[in-house]
Amino acid sequence: MDERQAAAYLSIGVTTLRQHGPRPVRLNRRRLYDRNDLDRWADRLGGQPLTDNQTLAEQKEVERHFFAKRHAPR
Repeated sequence: MDERQAAAYLSIGVTTLRQHGPRPVRLNRRRLYDRNDLDRWADRLGGQPLTDNQTLAEQKEVERHFFAKRHAPR
């Protein structure tokens, strides 16, 4: 999602997102954010580290997403 959408998703301002948020992916002049990165960043703000089970589940979801995109018809 773009900066504006990511900031709205987190209920923070765009400037706060730029200064303190997770690192965006740059695509030409655009800054794009992955929802999973935003969620992980927000979870760490409250000092709530992921449990081992949550970390494992997240890794599996990232792998599933990666392979789904990789094998999607073009």
